Amino acid sequence: MSPRVPFGCRLLLLSALAAGLAGCATKGARGPSAAVVEAPVVEAQSAVADPNAGFYRVKPGETLSGIANAFGRAPAQVARWNHLSVTDAVTTGQVLRVAPPAEPSAKAAPRPKAGPASPAVTAPPPLQSSPTPPTSPTKSARFIWPVSGAVKGKYSDSRSRGIVLDGRPGEPVKAAEGGRVVFAGDRIKAYGRLIVLKHDAHLVTAYANNRKLLVTEGAVVTQGQTIAEMGVDASGKGALKFEVRDDGKPVDPLTYLPKPRS
Repeated sequence: MSPRVPFGCRLLLLSALAAGLAGCATKGARGPSAAVVEAPVVEAQSAVADPNAGFYRVKPGETLSGIANAFGRAPAQVARWNHLSVTDAVTTGQVLRVAPPAEPSAKAAPRPKAGPASPAVTAPPPLQSSPTPPTSPTKSARFIWPVSGAVKGKYSDSRSRGIVLDGRPGEPVKAAEGGRVVFAGDRIKAYGRLIVLKHDAHLVTAYANNRKLLVTEGAVVTQGQTIAEMGVDASGKGALKFEVRDDGKPVDPLTYLPKPRS
């Protein structure tokens, strides 16, 4: 017959047994690791509204220009990055790009493998074409002859600032090119009755020693229009002194006229 265990001792044994079971259960269980962090859930169809990543989600009452200013951007930039107009309205929850798109990085070219050095190849000399004779620059013949007579006095840098054209007294003197009359009178004795035409910002023409002037200062004339009647030279023969100035400097009129006359 088994010895009888007092009631109080049985309670102590039951308590110790329960504590031992609890301790074993605690040691066998695996708790959550501190290194494991639950990843946030992101909607598949929406962009990440993270200013650091270059995006921003519109809040109620906000405008495109206000958002652009808040991020230090020009409204036109933000509109362009989002394929919008500056005047377009934005809606609450709309995701906007607030930073310029990243440029694709250029891929580094593959480095060629080392190999035996190739012998140097000398390129053949280029084929030489037949030499072209040099041509001196000439101005296009933009003027017409003011009179029909031949050239009887040529241009010279030191002696004559223009050319002298032959003709008959009273012969019509025509404008070499259209322009505006900037001078018409006889206030310059060396030129007699003189007409000066301004053709553009650079060129003017002068018609001197006329018998009669047919235009006044300020008048606009066309190319070939009669502006005066030819006068005479010191010997009493018909002659017209014709000069051209380019930016105020005398130049040879023959460079602006058609084929020179004999």
